[in-house]
Amino acid sequence: MKGIVFALFSGLFIALQGIFNARLGDAVGPWISVTIVHFVGLIGCLLIYGFVRDRKIGGFRTLPLIYASGGLLGVLVVVTELTSIQLLGMTWAMSLLLVAQILCAFVIDLNGWFGVIKKSSNTGQWVGVGLMLTGVLIFSFA
Repeated sequence: MKGIVFALFSGLFIALQGIFNARLGDAVGPWISVTIVHFVGLIGCLLIYGFVRDRKIGGFRTLPLIYASGGLLGVLVVVTELTSIQLLGMTWAMSLLLVAQILCAFVIDLNGWFGVIKKSSNTGQWVGVGLMLTGVLIFSFA
């Protein structure tokens, strides 16, 4: 249940972040916007870590270096998200973003990439992917 609540809040935060970033990008441009967003995020994380201290900072040494590149992926997420919202509008951009996110996660699960447990697919999942794509098309072009 806790995972479901966190996932729902994450979806809410992604939508809010997208529109906030797009408005900031309108005002200052995409790259300054990304810089501001990540600087504010860094300050927020450091403040929260100062109170929570849930792990030791040296724990990253046991992981492959590629996992430290998540921050760069975050930069790309923010700039592509805010640009797509500016060009397409909120609903169409979020629809495509969610489809891309689900399809990417599905492929990662199917192949067991990045240390996730490899999962097999079933007919229902493929039907669901087709319905999702059809739904986005109907929603966007209706």
